[in-house]
Amino acid sequence: MTNMKKLLMFAAAGLLTPAAAHAEIRTASTSTVIPAPTNDKAPVSGTPARLRRTNEEQAGNEMPTLAFFDDGKSGLYFAMTTELNGQAAPRRVQLSLVPFSLVQDPATGAVSAQADLANAKFVTNNNGNEYRNANHPAAFPVFDGKLIAVEYNYQPNNSNDTKRYIQVFNKQGQAVLPQTEIFAKNNDDASMNGDAKSSIARKLTDTKWQIVGWRGANGNGRDDGWVSGAELTCNTELTQCSLQKTFDLSLCPREERSHGTVSFVGSDPNTVIASWTEGNSQPQRDGVWVAAVNVGPGQNGANAQNRLLWKKNIAGRVTINGAQHYAMRMMHEQIMDVDKTTGKLVPTDYIIARYGVLRGNNNTNGKGGTYTENRVGVYRATAAGLEEVVKPVDISDVVLGTDGTHLGMRFALFGTTNALVPGFTFLQGSHTGGGRSGQVRAVTFDMATGKFANAGVYDVAPYDRHLYPNYLGNNPGNQGRNYANGTFIANPFVGQNGNTDAHLMIFATTGKDPSQMMDPAVKLAAYISVLPVTQTPNVVPGEPEEPGTPEEPGTPEEPGTPEEPGTPGGTDEAGTALGGCSTTGSTGGLATFLLIGLAAFLRRRR
Repeated sequence: MTNMKKLLMFAAAGLLTPAAAHAEIRTASTSTVIPAPTNDKAPVSGTPARLRRTNEEQAGNEMPTLAFFDDGKSGLYFAMTTELNGQAAPRRVQLSLVPFSLVQDPATGAVSAQADLANAKFVTNNNGNEYRNANHPAAFPVFDGKLIAVEYNYQPNNSNDTKRYIQVFNKQGQAVLPQTEIFAKNNDDASMNGDAKSSIARKLTDTKWQIVGWRGANGNGRDDGWVSGAELTCNTELTQCSLQKTFDLSLCPREERSHGTVSFVGSDPNTVIASWTEGNSQPQRDGVWVAAVNVGPGQNGANAQNRLLWKKNIAGRVTINGAQHYAMRMMHEQIMDVDKTTGKLVPTDYIIARYGVLRGNNNTNGKGGTYTENRVGVYRATAAGLEEVVKPVDISDVVLGTDGTHLGMRFALFGTTNALVPGFTFLQGSHTGGGRSGQVRAVTFDMATGKFANAGVYDVAPYDRHLYPNYLGNNPGNQGRNYANGTFIANPFVGQNGNTDAHLMIFATTGKDPSQMMDPAVKLAAYISVLPVTQTPNVVPGEPEEPGTPEEPGTPEEPGTPEEPGTPGGTDEAGTALGGCSTTGSTGGLATFLLIGLAAFLRRRR
């Protein structure tokens, strides 16, 4: 597809907007949701004391997730927790539920999160192998945010098969669907997920919602990665619900750590886009993939392969400086637009896809290899196929200091509400326990040039991506690493008490409190961070805004070392980074292009 066709396509989709006023990403507010356990201490040894590797000890708080109710202010926070309000979890660790609300400081207008620990509780009472009684939870709203669902993994003690379960809660924190199996494969340890959107939901009728999820099943059975569908049916009062599995199909026949992501197509919610990494080895050697699945009327039951619409390999093995590298840790985020009438976020048909280019093997206490490149591209993904809009390029120079280990990616908008610029955030944690701020890297995408730009690095609450979950998990020193969670929302307090922040990034992390970093016996606490990322425009009455300066079209990149025969993808490197939203330079070819940039682009082509 030519650049002109791509740009016209974006314009037709409503994704090219007028010039953006200068905007800043603000300072994040951080709040403790669950303090570090006071009675449950980590094993230590030596003088001075150091954390001791201990099998199945558990990290205090890990793998947090959250979701909001329909008021946009209140929600539920879940984590794997060993102690709540001084009370130990049954059998070492269970899934905790903590209600929380966004609140506003009346003096400054700043928004922060406030946990309701008085109503916190454990919502599982499982007896699992390795004490992983609610592993890898993922929360998401259903029934238009009137209810919140949470999924998690559980393998009963003395068994050898992990299964995926779900519960659904109302605003009072009461379960309207008790623990119910949502996915399982015989002797296949399901399900392995990424830290992005592994489960999504949509409305079918007033009383029925569909849940679609990525299910990595890495065990001794089929050993595949699946997409599955289920229907959640509730009474009209939303006081009682039931779940019915409907279908599943295999997309990844060589499963090891597929870490899949799913999203509904904006123009066609009967189609789901899935992305994952394939391969039975570490590192995985069979590339990164994208597929489309029909989740509307069609074949039901297990192995419903007729639902597969298409499947495409994006990148595979590549030689860089004479060394073999592999495309891994595929993830995608859907580009969202804002409905001009309602102000609500609406999905588009476009996705931002990211994967790492990695060399090396899993090396026990270290990392699973070394990331050489961090590639990002843009696609239009529908039931009809996958259209490359911006070829994936290495943005390592744009995100200097950011590596690929358990890197959380979330879509975001930046700029001002009259000219929003799409992009994403990378959340990077500490490999040594936290004890300092987690790092959020903001990246903008310029539709006019197809370039990604650095929009700054911002501090959030501590995030231990590795140490305590690894040292105190199963196979200590090798497995048991942590995840975080994040979501992009409209600010419910915009315009109140002088607040001009229109959208917020909300992050859930667990890590060491900085004041407790020198005591290795203290386990991890759980946090929420609120990071304002867009504002309402600051326009002087009677004074029109100056239009943005059009960007020059990007210079074609030199190709990198060719891929091995039969493997797609290139090794292009990103060009010079453009100014981000927190800089004084032009921030949005996306924002300026429709009014000015398109005409300039046409003139240059003559």
